[in-house]
Amino acid sequence: MKELVEFYPRHIEKEDRHFVVPYVEHVSGQEEGSMLKEGWKFDRKLIHEKYQNIVSNAEKPPCRPL
Repeated sequence: MKELVEFYPRHIEKEDRHFVVPYVEHVSGQEEGSMLKEGWKFDRKLIHEKYQNIVSNAEKPPCRPL
């Protein structure tokens, strides 16, 4: 979690300043809205899957040596 807490704010800032802002300058308002909507759907699914896998793996019993 510590790594995520340190990484995520820097990642979002970089994404916002170096990708989203320059891109939005070249698209219509409708295209921008569509892009944001699709991004939210993708992020929601990605984060949900990641943490679902983490919890599933944590709930598995430890492997026993043969």
